Amino acid sequence: MKNFFNLIRVNHWIKNLFVFAPLLFSKNLFNKSFFLQTFVSFILLSLLTSGLYVFNDIKDLENDKLHPIKKERPLAKGIFSKNFALIISISFISISLIFSFFLNYKLTLLFIFYIFINILYTIYFKKIVIIDVFVIALNFILRILTGSIATGINISSWLILCTLFLSLFLGFSKRRFEIISLKENANRHREVLSSYSVDFLDKIIVVLSTSTILSYALYTVSIETKEKFGESLVYTIPFVIYGILRYLYLIYKTNEGEPTKLVTSDIPLILTITFWIITSIIFIYR
Repeated sequence: MKNFFNLIRVNHWIKNLFVFAPLLFSKNLFNKSFFLQTFVSFILLSLLTSGLYVFNDIKDLENDKLHPIKKERPLAKGIFSKNFALIISISFISISLIFSFFLNYKLTLLFIFYIFINILYTIYFKKIVIIDVFVIALNFILRILTGSIATGINISSWLILCTLFLSLFLGFSKRRFEIISLKENANRHREVLSSYSVDFLDKIIVVLSTSTILSYALYTVSIETKEKFGESLVYTIPFVIYGILRYLYLIYKTNEGEPTKLVTSDIPLILTITFWIITSIIFIYR
């Protein structure tokens, strides 16, 4: 069972928690109907992303066998056959599309767009410098839109902007990690890495980490936010600043850069995110 969970990347489902953002920032987190709709959309999106991860693994199977980290994946190790993986991929994608239609046909259209973008990424976009990371950032925005469409809740442009900067920051940090960990073999495992340099990525990371903090800070003091939540949300800014600085510390101190791994393994980072969520709920719903 562990190998199967690794195949479908259950640990990456944490990224799909972004679907709950519209619920949290619309004061509807404790609305049972909205929460159920969001939870169902979370499950369906997770099945969809798992199906696409498996599809990508099938396409990159031969390259993954030579990759120092990806060679440990179940498909690359030969634990599962390509035919079995293909069945899982098609099944998960089909289930997500069929059931999303019963929830909201607009959600199905969004999922189809998500599939289209990610197939283009696998085939083409991941080879284009900078655009490759922007597509990854787009996926995070689509996660937020999933929660919005599932419930009919409108989302703030500030939420989109904060998500954009944060996801770009995480994406370029991961590219830095890949260059450092793969060293001279970097461009052999990911073609686009030949167009990046550590120095260039360091500059981008500084810009995006600053932009993430500033956009969130401006959001908390915006007229729209004050009218909706009052002025207390500004007190969550320290958690965001510390979280970004802690992440920067980790990627430079340990040369790690896989977001899923860092967010789920570093205790100070986990506590920071937890405290941010708790304080945000308190200030929004008090």
